[in-house]
Amino acid sequence: MKKKIIQIFKIYLRHEIDIDFKACTYFFCMTFFYSMAQLWRGVYSVRLLTLAEILAANYVICYVQTYLFHDFDESDSFGKDEIIGITVCTGLYLAASWLFHWFDKSMAVTALYGAFVVLCYICVILCYIVKRRLDTKKLNHLLEAYKKKEER
Repeated sequence: MKKKIIQIFKIYLRHEIDIDFKACTYFFCMTFFYSMAQLWRGVYSVRLLTLAEILAANYVICYVQTYLFHDFDESDSFGKDEIIGITVCTGLYLAASWLFHWFDKSMAVTALYGAFVVLCYICVILCYIVKRRLDTKKLNHLLEAYKKKEER
């Protein structure tokens, strides 16, 4: 029983670490876009409340990505499940931006933000695919080196 509880806790902890990593990555992306939108409007500051809203939205949406859409952004491929996840989560980001007035309910900026979010998801998916391929090559190389060492 104790081992099962520890195993469940390890799985939970792994998900929490992944969510923290994702939330920070997406927070950077969303903050960058928000900052550029502010600069474009001629505003040279950002509201701390807006940054807190963006961070909170990132965490909520990263939980949705992890638990409802099975980490679609860490997928090995790009298919139907990833498109559904991207669509729903982009919709959540757009809803949050509209609800909290991040872009003063400008349709043009909000639409551009939606395209930016989709681009971020595609980039993250591609990064994970490349990383996994590089990790696989490295592990295969280490395995070959280990086999040669054992043969001696």
